[in-house]
Amino acid sequence: MEAENKRIQAKNGELLQRVQNQPPRCANCDIDILWKPTVVQGKTFCCTGCAAGGPCSCDYSLYRSTNIAGTIHYHE
Repeated sequence: MEAENKRIQAKNGELLQRVQNQPPRCANCDIDILWKPTVVQGKTFCCTGCAAGGPCSCDYSLYRSTNIAGTIHYHE
């Protein structure tokens, strides 16, 4: 039983470390935020545009073009 508990604790510790090393994600457009985020009512956004519900007003200059993929979805 003790060995099983240690295994579970180790696995949880690894997961926590992976989560802590990831940048925050925008609650509106879901991009990784590589700068100081905008926080409104406990939600994290990449910019004031997303915090207001869109459109996103980021210039994406900190991203390499190969890292940008997908579609930005605006939530109503």
